[in-house]
Amino acid sequence: MSEREHRLHIVVAEEDVGALRRAVARMSAGRPGLRPGVAELVATELGTNLVRHARPGGGHVLARATGDGIELISVDRGPGMSYADLPRAVAAPPYRGGGLNAGLGVVRSNSAEFDCYSTRGGTVVYARLGADAPAGGSGWRCGGVNVPLGGDGESGDAWAVAPDRRLAALVVDGLGHGPAASLASRAAVAAFDDGPVTDLGGLVKHAHEAMRGTRGGVLGVCLIDPGSGEFTYAAVGNITGRVLTGGRTAHHLLDRPGTLGTHLPVPSTRLQQGRWEPGSVLVLTSDGIRSGWNLDDHPRVLEHHPAIVAAVVHRDFARPTDDATVLVVRASGGVP
Repeated sequence: MSEREHRLHIVVAEEDVGALRRAVARMSAGRPGLRPGVAELVATELGTNLVRHARPGGGHVLARATGDGIELISVDRGPGMSYADLPRAVAAPPYRGGGLNAGLGVVRSNSAEFDCYSTRGGTVVYARLGADAPAGGSGWRCGGVNVPLGGDGESGDAWAVAPDRRLAALVVDGLGHGPAASLASRAAVAAFDDGPVTDLGGLVKHAHEAMRGTRGGVLGVCLIDPGSGEFTYAAVGNITGRVLTGGRTAHHLLDRPGTLGTHLPVPSTRLQQGRWEPGSVLVLTSDGIRSGWNLDDHPRVLEHHPAIVAAVVHRDFARPTDDATVLVVRASGGVP
């Protein structure tokens, strides 16, 4: 499973809500899992909440087509909701009231997946519109944010996951920005999708060959085996990876210098192995995210949907001069 980049829509005034609604209408047109008008309704509620309740400066909504529907993530920088208000905001409909909670009730009732996280530093609302997820699923929960430079156009970053009994997760960053960088990252994702990922060293070589003829790039890939309680990681170039356990960094994942897809021999790789404990969370980021990111000011955020975690990291640590990607993976059993 690989996912497309997001479009970032700044929302600070009422006219921005209309622009968001129209953009979402275009994006959702013809999506088989959507009822007519639902995506526009949800986008309008999210945008209106940003205008009315976020601090001056509003916030933004990330949007992308996914599966048979669409994903919307609303992000602001405060003032946040109290934990006393949160249960009403996310309660199953119908919720009768006014203000922010009523708006989120509408979003919740029209979403196949919904989650909300709020602190004084801001609120993130996640809504996936479309068909319900299959019962049981793969045993994994994955979510990511991939925002191109400037918030629109093609991203030079990409991410992909292959969930099964074991899970493989990839983040790749094509050199530079725009269509040429996107071509490089898509070549690496195609190599990842060629078959089951069992040999990370072999995958790196395969990606290197697949990226020849492009401008090249860097990547990080992790293979997680919860049955044995182990993970294996390999990276070439500046992809940042961490395995978090109990809310704290248990492993900093290490990369090797180099660039894939150039005319030089394939860069050497060194496999890193470690313990994958129950409740562990994998986070991979491209260099559009500052490497010193942390979740110290976000209590219990790892209990939320991985896309919420990714959006929080992106909001607080993205560089304004690059494509930026965050991928978050955990077992569906959650974080104790």
